[in-house]
Amino acid sequence: MNVRVATKKDIDSIVEVHLERFSSFFLTSLGKPFLKTFYKAFLKNPGILLVLEDEGIVKGFAAGSRDNRSFFRKLLKNNWVEFAQAGMKILLTNPAALKRMASNAGKSEKNNLIFAELLSIATLKNKKGYGKILLDEFEKEIEKENRENLPISLTTDFEENEKTVQFYKDCGYEINDVFESYHGRKMYRFIKY
Repeated sequence: MNVRVATKKDIDSIVEVHLERFSSFFLTSLGKPFLKTFYKAFLKNPGILLVLEDEGIVKGFAAGSRDNRSFFRKLLKNNWVEFAQAGMKILLTNPAALKRMASNAGKSEKNNLIFAELLSIATLKNKKGYGKILLDEFEKEIEKENRENLPISLTTDFEENEKTVQFYKDCGYEINDVFESYHGRKMYRFIKY
């Protein structure tokens, strides 16, 4: 088993893990081309994209930022051509989705907390502790360049999510607040100092 920084060659595998684990999530509804663009954008600083391999096969990934300040603006700026192409397809097939993405990005920009952030983590179902291993490696990757000693933040669903909430608590994360995202979806924000 091995965790490493992802490369472009890993993007298809990352998208497949995402589709399997997040089948009913909003980002999934935007389709494979958008997901490929989205995760590929994390390959550039200040993004972080790690993969967990077992027997040479990608079994999980973690995506995040070293610093949440203007992160999504930087992500778009660094990859504007790819996002423009993906956005045109979405505009033609699901224009309401663009409004939701703009709303979500705008809310994240208004956050008063400054932190590194785990934005997405997923593993294929297993009994080998992939999630804990991947989270530990993500935290180590943050620490490599964390000159400001920023805490790590992550969000997860409030409703019907006890196992995940307990997992983050067991990993040393504390509930910072409860908030509502798009369409009143209740979420936890966890912080680890």
